[in-house]
Amino acid sequence: MRPAARGRWSGCAWPEGLCGKMAEGDQIGLVRMRDVARALGVSVSTVSRALSQPQLVSQDTLDRVNAMAAQMRFRPNLAARDLRTRSTRSLLVAVPSFSPLFLEIFRGAELEAVAHGYGVLMAHTGSDASREHVFLDQVLSQRADGLVLVTTMDPERLASRGKSFPAMVAALDSAGAIGVPCVQIDNVAGAAAAVAHLVALGHRRIAHIGGPPEQSLARERAQGFAQAIAAVGLEPAHCPRLTGEFSLASGEALMARLLTRYPRPTAVFAANDEIAVGAMQAIKRDGLAIGQDVSVIGYDDLRIGLLYDPPLTTVGFDKVQLGRLAIAALIASLDGRSSVADAVLPTALEIRGTTGPPVEPEGRAP
Repeated sequence: MRPAARGRWSGCAWPEGLCGKMAEGDQIGLVRMRDVARALGVSVSTVSRALSQPQLVSQDTLDRVNAMAAQMRFRPNLAARDLRTRSTRSLLVAVPSFSPLFLEIFRGAELEAVAHGYGVLMAHTGSDASREHVFLDQVLSQRADGLVLVTTMDPERLASRGKSFPAMVAALDSAGAIGVPCVQIDNVAGAAAAVAHLVALGHRRIAHIGGPPEQSLARERAQGFAQAIAAVGLEPAHCPRLTGEFSLASGEALMARLLTRYPRPTAVFAANDEIAVGAMQAIKRDGLAIGQDVSVIGYDDLRIGLLYDPPLTTVGFDKVQLGRLAIAALIASLDGRSSVADAVLPTALEIRGTTGPPVEPEGRAP
C-alpha cells in the first residue's frame, strides 16, 4: 500500500508556520533548537543560554523560552551537549553508611541536583578512608562532575593530597583544612545545649556515649559535652565518656557498662540517635524507667527516635536543607561562581519524653 501523503497534521498545537515545516519531514522528537529560536524571533544562542545557563538571561526571556520549548516538545540533545562541554551532568554524594541520617541528606541533595538538571548518585564508602579517594579519583577521571563528601574518616589523609582535588564540597563536617567549601552544623553548640538541658533538670552525673574518635563529627560532639560539663563545674569522675560506633549495638553495649557503675549516671548524652536507642534498650532491660531513673538525649533527630516509647529527646537540624546547600555550593563551583562563605546550619533541642528530673537510684554496693 502506498504510504499516505505527508501534510499538515490535524489538531497541531505548534505556532503558525511550524506545522508546515514538520510536514516536510521532521519528527516531533527531532525539533531543533533553531526551530524554538525561530518561533520566538530570537537567536539560537539566546535559547541555548536560557536552557543551559538560565542565570545569564532575564526572567522574561527564560519564561518565554521554557514555554515555547514545552509547547514544541523540544528535547535537548544531552549527549551532544555533554560531548561539547566535557560534562557528565552527574554528581556523586559519598556517605559512610546507609544510616537514616545520610539518606535524609541524600534526599535533599537529589532534590537540588534535579532542579539544576543534574543526576546524582550515592557513593558508599563503608567508613573506609581509602574508598573516599577512589571516588575523588573517579571525579578527576571525569566519571562525574563533582563530589559531595558527607563526613570523612581521615582528614589528615585528605590533606595529604595537596591540590589534587576535583570540584568538591564537604558536608556535615569540615573534612579538615583542605580548602573546599563546607556545609556543616554546629556540633559543639548542639552538644552543649543537650548537656545544659540535663543540668537544668538537676542532673549532675551525666555520661557521654560517643562515636568513633577518628571522625570529626564524633570529636566535635564530645568536645561540646566536655566544655558544657566544665562550664558548670561538674566532677569529671562522675561524668564518664565512652566511645564506640554510631550504632544501636554499640549504644546498647556501652550503656550496659555504664549501668554497672556506682553511683550510676542519672543521664546520658548519646552522640547520635542510633546510639541513644541502643542505650534505651539496655536501660529497659535493666528494669529502669527511661526519663525517670535514667534520662537519655540523642543527636540528629531521626524518625527512629519517634518510634520508641517514650519518644527520644534529641538535638535536630534540617538534614534535607544541608543536602540541598551542599549541592548548590558544588554547582556554584562548577559554574565558576565565587564560593560563598562556609554554611553552618543551626541545631535545635527537641524535648520529648526521655528526659526528666533525676530520681536517685537505690544504694548498691560499690
